[in-house]
Amino acid sequence: MTRHQNGSRPSLAEITQLPFVKSSFSGGQGSCVGIKRFGPWTIVGKHELGEASPTLAFPSADWDEFCTRIAQGEKTSFGEVTAAFTPEGGFTLTEATNPQAPIIVYDRAEWDAFQLGAQAGELRSATPTN
Repeated sequence: MTRHQNGSRPSLAEITQLPFVKSSFSGGQGSCVGIKRFGPWTIVGKHELGEASPTLAFPSADWDEFCTRIAQGEKTSFGEVTAAFTPEGGFTLTEATNPQAPIIVYDRAEWDAFQLGAQAGELRSATPTN
């Protein structure tokens, strides 16, 4: 885990220095939700896109609570994490109070891997394991 020194949002240069962590339930070369931890911030993107991925910055407490709710079977937004669930079984994520933030689209397979990972306690601890 990288510790971000002053609590401010990490810079793009800092974000691109770390690889994304993904759920162990993500299959092979498939795409998945990826995160990067910077102290009080969690950066979310698409693992398979690496540095080219659009990214979202959430307070880690909001991201962790969102993951906890997903693990409990709730399909809901929380704090700065705005989620919308698609009829095809996927979902989108964006930042609640940042109108300039991208909307990242995840398909059904990405949702399934993310939900299983959240249920297993992955992607929400201070030290992600993958």
